[in-house]
Amino acid sequence: MDTDSLTRFLKALAPARREEVQQLPRERQEDMAAAWEKRLADDVSLLTLSELDPHTAESRAAEDVAEESL
Repeated sequence: MDTDSLTRFLKALAPARREEVQQLPRERQEDMAAAWEKRLADDVSLLTLSELDPHTAESRAAEDVAEESL
């Protein structure tokens, strides 16, 4: 299991979006990964989903962060 939040964030993204994010500077990617971690921790709807389907919750949060940041 990866513990690096950037690696986990990138894995949670859809392949096309992952490629897009990987083109950004490393610092920007790390900021997005931090925002993703915060969203996973703070979004009540994702908290419930993460108990039922952790992968889907991570993917949804990652796509939301990428959409807002790109």
